[in-house]
Amino acid sequence: MRHVAVIGLLVACSGNGTGQVTADGNLADADVAELEHGLRGEYFARYHDRVLDRVDPAIDFSWGDGELVPGSGADRVSVRWTGYLEVPEAATYTFVTSNDDGVRVTIGDTVVIDDWRFHFPERHEGTIELAAGTVPIVVEYFEVDLTAEMRLSWSAPAIGLEEQIIPTEHLRAPPAPTDLPSVKPPYANPVVDRDCPDPGVAFADDAFYMVCTGGKFPIQRSPDLVLWEPTGTAILPGGKAPWSVNGGRNWAPEIHRVGNHYVAYFTAVNGANVLSIGAASATSIEGPYTDRGGPLVEHPQGVIDASFFRDSDGTNYLLYKIDGNSVGQPTPIYIRKLAADGLSFAAGSTQTELIRNAPATWEGGVVEAPWLVKRDGTYYLFYSGNVYDHRYRTGVARATSVTGPYTKRAMPILANNARWVGPGHGSVVSIGDALYFVYHAWAANAQGTAGPGGRRVLVDKIEWGSDGWPKIANGTPSTTLQRWPGE
Repeated sequence: MRHVAVIGLLVACSGNGTGQVTADGNLADADVAELEHGLRGEYFARYHDRVLDRVDPAIDFSWGDGELVPGSGADRVSVRWTGYLEVPEAATYTFVTSNDDGVRVTIGDTVVIDDWRFHFPERHEGTIELAAGTVPIVVEYFEVDLTAEMRLSWSAPAIGLEEQIIPTEHLRAPPAPTDLPSVKPPYANPVVDRDCPDPGVAFADDAFYMVCTGGKFPIQRSPDLVLWEPTGTAILPGGKAPWSVNGGRNWAPEIHRVGNHYVAYFTAVNGANVLSIGAASATSIEGPYTDRGGPLVEHPQGVIDASFFRDSDGTNYLLYKIDGNSVGQPTPIYIRKLAADGLSFAAGSTQTELIRNAPATWEGGVVEAPWLVKRDGTYYLFYSGNVYDHRYRTGVARATSVTGPYTKRAMPILANNARWVGPGHGSVVSIGDALYFVYHAWAANAQGTAGPGGRRVLVDKIEWGSDGWPKIANGTPSTTLQRWPGE
């Protein structure tokens, strides 16, 4: 539980150094009495960076639309208050919050108030039986946007305690901040509420980086997959590859670590205006990128949607899709072994077909957007199918060998719901032992087709069924609050 870390700090750092712990696991009252009055507040900007650690006399704040503390910013701020509550008499106590946005109050090992959601100012309360003495208290709070407030009161009618802000003389602060991670709120899709199709996501230098279809392929950065900001850099700062006749069809970029550098794979038209696969390298994920000097893959029908895969034996591969649907032909997805630098193919290598579209199924005339992962010795090929409007879906196939044969799951793992349509073309990203799918979808209109505003970026956790197939939410994009990635 969260309070365990607080107890540990108090034991280690209590005023007299003895750190006597009572039978119920709390610090002895005499040791708590030597601590400073108040609660220790840790303030986190963008739910990630601790910008201030201080002792607050009480939790009684109405910040309005300004900064919570210097350097925190006014929006997307979280706070953790920790310490001890000095209970004057045994009684049933009611704890009350007035909060905008979410709050969670833990007394001892009991969560008394759990209001972990977005909203305007609201009142919440919970009751608990407390004995006289001291008990650990942890209050976690987050603010999303607009105005912010947080107040913590208590009452105990049986002992004549009327509702009031918990006064500082009943609070004791630990001498040091916790070692706990920053406080994270839930999140809700979309994480990027603007057109950003075909998101390619990579992890480097303790952050996630994302590039999307279109233009220069500007690079975005996030500490957590949820809050994104521009880096000011791009894969193609000139707007097109040097071998491309124009930048009008710059599609589906991805950045991957290959050996001692980063390689950006992307789709662009060649000198004959035919869709081709390009590659550029850089020593930093933010660039600058140097193009390899010509297309890496070309095909008369066009070739798109390159994706990199490194097998557990260190072998590098490139996956890509032949754009046969542009000329009324099938759309096979191929894999081919790469050279060590990822900028050319291995000598003597040839392409192997993994899957192709099955016209009589949900795939229709298209399979594309491959992303390959390996889990417990099995290869899982995530891919998208059908036309890239409201008919788009996400499917998966699996095999025991990297080159197949692959068996497709019969039905998509992501389909439409009343909020989102056309979910697909995503990246599989790991955080610890968990996998997340970062993908695009259209906001649905009243007719259940693609509404205005383009393809937004969504994030959902990948779970695994008892049948060994991956699954995402209820088979459609999540529409409710989700736990922060990695939490």
